[in-house]
Amino acid sequence: MGVEMQTSYTWRELLDLARDEAQVVALARDFLASLDPEDIACLPEPCKPRKLLTSGDLGQYALDLVREHADSFQTAGPLVHRMAAFFTHANFRMSQILARTNDEEGGAVRETA
Repeated sequence: MGVEMQTSYTWRELLDLARDEAQVVALARDFLASLDPEDIACLPEPCKPRKLLTSGDLGQYALDLVREHADSFQTAGPLVHRMAAFFTHANFRMSQILARTNDEEGGAVRETA
């Protein structure tokens, strides 16, 4: 993948080091794989891990986690909070990468003041 997992890096730092969509998606999969299966079994249905193949999949999952966290803040628990925080940041990082890619390919134009 290009970004080596080291004990000195947090998940957030690894996301910040990701250079392309594939790296962000791979980190999201690694994050889910790092979770305890017993904890995953206790998650509400909208928060259960799912296939993540594209930025769209990642964005939809982030949205579902944030909705669940907001809808049941008192009962969602720390794992849903942690997952929502990770996937929100992953989605933000993905938007940065895709915006840069669009700029480089001429797909987006920035106005200057």
